Amino acid sequence: MERQIIPLFPLDVVLFPQMPLPLHIFEPRYREMIGECLESQKPFGVLFAGEGRLHSVGCTADIMEVLKRYEDGRMDILTRGSRRFLV
Repeated sequence: MERQIIPLFPLDVVLFPQMPLPLHIFEPRYREMIGECLESQKPFGVLFAGEGRLHSVGCTADIMEVLKRYEDGRMDILTRGSRRFLV
């Protein structure tokens, strides 16, 4: 199995391959992370953060489109699940 380091975005949703996931990015740390992913054209990982813990299986998310950029740096993006990964 190929090892890779990717930025992680814990969410209260389970992302599956090929599943669209619109996101509103507002926290400064995630605005920075998404900005870096957009610049490098690389995916980020979505991990389910529920039941008081982060789960060990996630799905990479490809940014398909920036739907809207706000003056204060927030943004709406459309992502799509790509492939499963293990932490």
